[in-house]
Amino acid sequence: MAKKLVFLGGTAANNAWREGIIEVLVAEGVDREALFNPVVKDWNDEAQRREEAAKAGASHLLFYIADPQQDGNPLSAYSMVEATMALYDKADRTVVVFDTEGMGGHPQKAMSQTAKVLKARFPEARIFVARQDAINWLVTELK
Repeated sequence: MAKKLVFLGGTAANNAWREGIIEVLVAEGVDREALFNPVVKDWNDEAQRREEAAKAGASHLLFYIADPQQDGNPLSAYSMVEATMALYDKADRTVVVFDTEGMGGHPQKAMSQTAKVLKARFPEARIFVARQDAINWLVTELK
């Protein structure tokens, strides 16, 4: 069986979802080496190359869309674009999580509507609106 690698894409800024999900998956028995976190302190050309290589070689492309927790930036617009492109290009490898925790008003409505529309367009895709459902699915896939 080919080695599994999950690219952890999606919301960045001040939301530390990656650390939390890595901790939970490792506690569930997933190999830490199977989880690629693209966030680095100093983003440069080499970091970009590593990210692109990880995306190309990943068995799973996880896009976790959540509140960036950044003033004036209530949505991760580019992350939603990336997730949508991945669903069109690599639906069989793409996993999307829409986490609206801490959101309200228009941002929450936009996220909920985006999840609904993408689920309708890609009925076989792994699109989750509950973090725990995504974690359960990933644990099953990666162990």
